[in-house]
Amino acid sequence: MKPQQFALNFRPMKPRDGETPKGAISDLFDQVGGVKEVVVRLGVGKSQAYAYTDHQSHEEITFARVAALTGPGASAAAEYLASRAGGVFCALPTATGGCPMALTADAVREHGEAVAAALEAQAGKSTPAARAKVRKELEESICAQAALLAHFREEGQ
Repeated sequence: MKPQQFALNFRPMKPRDGETPKGAISDLFDQVGGVKEVVVRLGVGKSQAYAYTDHQSHEEITFARVAALTGPGASAAAEYLASRAGGVFCALPTATGGCPMALTADAVREHGEAVAAALEAQAGKSTPAARAKVRKELEESICAQAALLAHFREEGQ
C-alpha cells in the first residue's frame, strides 16, 4: 500500500456500536467536533482520547469529563443513559414560540416515518440494524411531539 493510500484509509475513530458505552462516547466526541476538540477541552493526549472510545482498551472516561463535553449539540451520553434507564432523551427547543403549524407538520411527518419503519421491520427479517432504525425513528417522533407539547405549554403561561 502506498503511503498516500494508507493516509486515506487511516481512521483512528473507527465506527462504534452506539449502543455500548464506548460507542456513545465515540458519538459524543463526533458531536463536539472530533478528537482534536476533545483533546483541547479535556487537556488529554490524543492517544488517551482514542482509548476512551476503543472497545479493546480498558481506559474509561470519567463521568465529570463526559458532563464537561455534554451540551445542547452533544447529547450522545444523555441519549445512551436515558436508553439504559428505559427512557428517551429529548432535547426541547430553547427558543419559545415557533410556528405551531410547522411543529405539528413535523410531528406528523416524524410519526409517519416511525410507523413506516416499524411496519417495514415487521414485514421483513428483523435485524439489529432494522430495529435500530425503528428505535431512531420512534425517538425522533417522540421528540417532535415533545417540541409541539412545549409550544402549547409555553403558550398557555
